Amino acid sequence: MPHPNRAFPVLSARDKLLPFYLLGIGLHHEQEHIRRDSGIQDYQWIQCRSGEGKLKLSETEHIVKQGMGMLLFPGQKHEYYALSKSWEVDWIIFDGSGSVSLFETVGIVDTCVFALSSPEYLLSRMRELLQAALTPQEQTLNNYACSAILYTLLTEIIQRVSVEGSDTIGQQYERLKPVLDYIDQHYAEEITLQTLAGLMRVTPEYFCHLFKKTTGIRPISYVNQVRINKSKELLLDNVQHEMQDIAHQVGFESASYYGAIFKKLERLTPGAFRRSYQKS
Repeated sequence: MPHPNRAFPVLSARDKLLPFYLLGIGLHHEQEHIRRDSGIQDYQWIQCRSGEGKLKLSETEHIVKQGMGMLLFPGQKHEYYALSKSWEVDWIIFDGSGSVSLFETVGIVDTCVFALSSPEYLLSRMRELLQAALTPQEQTLNNYACSAILYTLLTEIIQRVSVEGSDTIGQQYERLKPVLDYIDQHYAEEITLQTLAGLMRVTPEYFCHLFKKTTGIRPISYVNQVRINKSKELLLDNVQHEMQDIAHQVGFESASYYGAIFKKLERLTPGAFRRSYQKS
């Protein structure tokens, strides 16, 4: 009989080509003392359900309490153990070619301990993942189902983690919401850094820092992306309109600048984009 709170899926060579694949999952686990001088071979997420423990890395130590989690990267020496009489955790072990790039999107490049917002929500996702992992192979392509749920779980985790009291990714985007909404509504107009910074009541310099820290791009680059995406709708819905008209409708001063930005972002010209979707 399979353990009701633990699963180790059998993976084929094809399964390991998936960008994310589950190697193991355990819920309601009474955490024992673990020391790995050579680190773990894959990635592991450990979320504290109750009690308290300590994670020791080469140069730092971290306390892990309820509502916190630790992400272990491959090949990094670590040790962790309970500080309280009972330390109950939930964990997943995973790997895949998409793991590094996913974590890099939010600047996570090493083993770290995080405070969580909505830890119960993450646990509900982990329960869903366990259920998929326990489903018999003959009933479904469960490793593919696990991959999909795992990806969702990981993206939910990175939106809900913070380090040393900083805002989570989700909170950072929520703070930018007035700016993002304004850009979506006023993309066809002139948009200045002063206007956007004013919506958040900060200086233009600090606004640029905050925006790039959250999104990974400068505000003007984001505005241009919105304008280009809006222009795609016009290119396909108004095939009789000239490029100059399209450019002005989405906030560009000239067709040449619009064309240059479109090609930079999409790797083809607006005309080529329009032709690629036209009926022959």
